[in-house]
Amino acid sequence: MTRDNHAPDAELPKFSVNVVPTNQLKCEDLSTMLKLYRRGEITPLIFGDDNKPEAAVIPFAALVRLTKYDHAHENAFQAELSRRIQASDASGDPGMTLEQLGDELGGPAQAMIRKVFEDGE
Repeated sequence: MTRDNHAPDAELPKFSVNVVPTNQLKCEDLSTMLKLYRRGEITPLIFGDDNKPEAAVIPFAALVRLTKYDHAHENAFQAELSRRIQASDASGDPGMTLEQLGDELGGPAQAMIRKVFEDGE
C-alpha cells in the first residue's frame, strides 16, 4: 500500500496535544528533547502553525515500533485481500465491485480504492 508521506492525514487524533508554534522552536528545544529521550521519556515534541499539529519529534525507538506496527497491519490487509480474491475466484461468483470490497474492509482499503479511482479520472 502506498502512502503520500507529504500530505497530513485528514483525521486528527481524538485527544488534545500541545502544539509548539514553528516560529518558537529553538535548537535548545531539540537538545532538551534528546536529553529526555536518553532518560527514557517518550513524549513527542509536536509542532505546527495555527495550533494545528503538523510534525512531531519522537525517539528513534518509537519510530521503529510504529514502522513495524504499520508494516504488520499492511501485511495483514494484503493477506486478507488476497484471501478474499482467491475465495471469490474459487466460488465462480462474479463477486463484488472494488467499492463494495472497500466498504467491507473499511478504512485503509476504502482510502486506497478511492485513490486508485481518483488517479484514473
